[in-house]
Amino acid sequence: MQNNFYFKNIPISYRKLIYYSKILSNKPVLFYYKLFFNKKIDFFLKKISNIIINNCQTSKLFIKNFFVGKGKIIKKINFRAKGRINFIIKRYSNIKINIIYG
Repeated sequence: MQNNFYFKNIPISYRKLIYYSKILSNKPVLFYYKLFFNKKIDFFLKKISNIIINNCQTSKLFIKNFFVGKGKIIKKINFRAKGRINFIIKRYSNIKINIIYG
């Protein structure tokens, strides 16, 4: 059987997630637990894998495709001394995962 999962507005830049999508395509879901969960990206990947396992109610899952797309971009204003302004750009991403299980 096939199933699609779509996660919107994950607070990580899509440029960083593209690197992970190339590594994590065509892997079983339990491979995500072998990652070192020190970074913010690894924390969100573990969270996503837990959601997938709970919805499918089995751990024998295989990730066929891992797509990453651009999400919204938030620009914040940081006021500085002498009337200057700095902008903080916060990027979000969307993830679509195709799963095969049996």
